Amino acid sequence: MVLAAPIAITHQVAATEAASIHMHYEGEVVETPLGSFVGVDGIDGVAVLAPDQGLVEFFPGDRQHLATLGPVAALVAASGWRVAVLVPTERMGDAHQSLRGFPLHLQSWWSDGDNVCFGGPEVP
Repeated sequence: MVLAAPIAITHQVAATEAASIHMHYEGEVVETPLGSFVGVDGIDGVAVLAPDQGLVEFFPGDRQHLATLGPVAALVAASGWRVAVLVPTERMGDAHQSLRGFPLHLQSWWSDGDNVCFGGPEVP
């Protein structure tokens, strides 16, 4: 019997799972590099856009400083998008501290075996 190697759950995998969930509710969902979406070189992560919902979700990379995302999220929100920043559960404390006062919601994600689970939205 051959066993499949476990899938490493990364921010990219979590973003793809979120995009899949959004596709259930609308016909067009876009995954794009976060730095490209916000127009800032050096920002690591994935942006998931659900245009019919007016929602963009930021999935920052593991080494991305979260404080950098606050001003960027404010600009994106000012252009009409609702912004959510999704981080692994262990980064939620840092996310609350770093992103307090910015127009966004926080949401945690974690792996449960080969599955990605999402928490509810929180206000930083």
